[in-house]
Amino acid sequence: MPNPEMLRQAAAEHEERLVAFCRALIQTRSMPGEETDAALAVQAEMQRLGYDDVWIDDVGNVVGVLRGSGSGPSVMLNTHLDHVSAGDEAGWPFPPFEGRVHEGAIWGRGAMDIKGPTAAQVYGAALLGASNARPPGDVYVAAAVQEEVGGLGSIELARTTRTDAAVIGEATQNELRRGHRGRIGLVARISGRSAHASMPERGINPHYTLARFLDALEGFAVEEDAFLGRETFAPTLLFTDQTSSNVVPGEVRLHIDWRTVPQRKPEQIRRELQGLLDAALVHGATGEVAIMEERLRTHTGAERDVPTAFPSFALAEDDPLVVAAQGALEEVFGRAIPVGRWEFATDGGHLMAAGIPCIGFGPGDETLAHTNQEHVPIAQLTEATLGYAALAAKLATP
Repeated sequence: MPNPEMLRQAAAEHEERLVAFCRALIQTRSMPGEETDAALAVQAEMQRLGYDDVWIDDVGNVVGVLRGSGSGPSVMLNTHLDHVSAGDEAGWPFPPFEGRVHEGAIWGRGAMDIKGPTAAQVYGAALLGASNARPPGDVYVAAAVQEEVGGLGSIELARTTRTDAAVIGEATQNELRRGHRGRIGLVARISGRSAHASMPERGINPHYTLARFLDALEGFAVEEDAFLGRETFAPTLLFTDQTSSNVVPGEVRLHIDWRTVPQRKPEQIRRELQGLLDAALVHGATGEVAIMEERLRTHTGAERDVPTAFPSFALAEDDPLVVAAQGALEEVFGRAIPVGRWEFATDGGHLMAAGIPCIGFGPGDETLAHTNQEHVPIAQLTEATLGYAALAAKLATP
């Protein structure tokens, strides 16, 4: 691994440009499917920083690489380009796309999910080139598209840009993560027969089946994992095929967000919920539970069918990747580095499912993700840049 003091000096020298780049990314709106400007900004910054090769792939992922000698394993620093909606901008302490610097932190939508980690990864890998400290293996930085709506970009990366290991750049407050629960999106579709509300006996009201199904679902027995915790589920969105309140609907659709653990696979969950729904059907009603799938179109025009499913994963506490990453960070930071889990799902699940082992590391408080209090401390951002350089150097060395 490179001399830690040399990396610290390089990180300090790059801090002003790092902050400017992070702010510029926050100022560049990039909702899923609309990441063109952010992709071009990341590509241009990688080229300016001297990456050996930079390209935008078919689906719109930005990939940059620092070539090693070929005698070491390859590593991917994985981030994403898209962010969630800012919602009501009046509720933010500062305009969400201004990238305001306030009391030592950068505020705005994407500050820590995930424009801050993106900036830190882009600069972290570049520190190795700037310090003449390239490791033997190749170091990739991949900014994926559409993580927020299913992970299309990283699913494609797992197929086209495989590496020996990956570091997922979601927020951890510069600690390590070795796993998370998965997520599947389910929809329960219940069909009856529509009728005028003044003559309900002529119809088959699907709401009664829905009520029975929800009552059974509330008592559903969940699985628990010793490290990842318990499965959770939440009925969320509800739709009918009617917009008039004086009509018995012919169909209702209930969306269910399910956070999974390895003990139960998505298809098993779907089958068990189908059994609950079958038992809840009132006379004449029919119903189906399905894992949602969405046809996504990327900013390059590519289209893919993507199931609403992020796999769960957990590396062992003594896994060589976890041990190596923890040692690299403790050496460069000079302090103990806790190892835990994320509460939310990440693209790491897709990479792990494809056989690419992953750990997680990134600046920012993960509890602020998707809120109007989103910000990233500059000191943590700079430290993360140093951390990414140390991780890339360690994991790309035999």
